[in-house]
Amino acid sequence: MTPPASVRVGRRAELLEAAVDVVAEAGLRGLTHRAVDARAGLPEGTCSAYLRSRSALLVALAEHVAGMLAHDVDVMTSGAAGHRDDPDAVAADVTALLLRWLERPEVCRTQAELSLEAARRPELMEVFADWRRGLDAVVLRLVEDGGHADPALLASVAIAAIEGVLSTATRMPAEAREPFVRAAVPLLVRGLHDGG
Repeated sequence: MTPPASVRVGRRAELLEAAVDVVAEAGLRGLTHRAVDARAGLPEGTCSAYLRSRSALLVALAEHVAGMLAHDVDVMTSGAAGHRDDPDAVAADVTALLLRWLERPEVCRTQAELSLEAARRPELMEVFADWRRGLDAVVLRLVEDGGHADPALLASVAIAAIEGVLSTATRMPAEAREPFVRAAVPLLVRGLHDGG
């Protein structure tokens, strides 16, 4: 999972990468400025100097994770646009995307934790609403020419199903993840394509 250059450099990015690891290991309850400093190997107080409050830390972390995921989706869809009528090719692209994300399951776990927290925090909901709108638009472009009566609904169902595959895979032992994704994604994409 490769974030765009704008989110990869500098001390702030270093702190946010450490925060990803903290949340993946300890959940949001374990996310403190002190825990991020310790994980990053930086002096105590560094994280709070960059992100003053816990809310600021959560929002910055959500933006960091959403930015990485959005970048990878953009890269995938720029290649998939030329063969969106070929379910096998789309399945291969989606499979490659999920396997790339599963190389860093801590990012997937952190995104899941933040998504749940967003239901209680409007400032996080805004970050994920922006990410979701972008993702919906990308997937809609892939399905809108399929003749489905409601392509927006089909896009939302496709995203929910892919999120389910990813979530399930992150809970599996490492050696089971790739075979599961390689089996599940083609079934899902072909089912959505045939049902469209």
